[in-house]
Amino acid sequence: MSEHLRRGNMLWESNRMFLPEHKQALMDRKQQKTKFHKPELDENQFELVNQIISESIKNDRSIRITYACEYGTEQFWGWITKINHHERWLKMINDEDHLILKFERILDVE
Repeated sequence: MSEHLRRGNMLWESNRMFLPEHKQALMDRKQQKTKFHKPELDENQFELVNQIISESIKNDRSIRITYACEYGTEQFWGWITKINHHERWLKMINDEDHLILKFERILDVE
């Protein structure tokens, strides 16, 4: 085998180029592979979450809530200002921000 064939991919290294559209498509594909799949709460966990939320509203105490996002989990601390049982969401506020969160995204409450 001649020397220029044993260089591996070095022959084409100087010609490698990515268009921005191709780079974004590769990044999107990689993120889709790592999407977060939310675990289902069992009955005991669900009751505990409900109890903590109810006590928080009753005693006007702040809580930290862990919730599912597209690529992982996030946390938010604050006070619950509104609960809509019909549409199944709650609204929380703190000193800097607010959050409207659907019940099915809740993973843990402290």
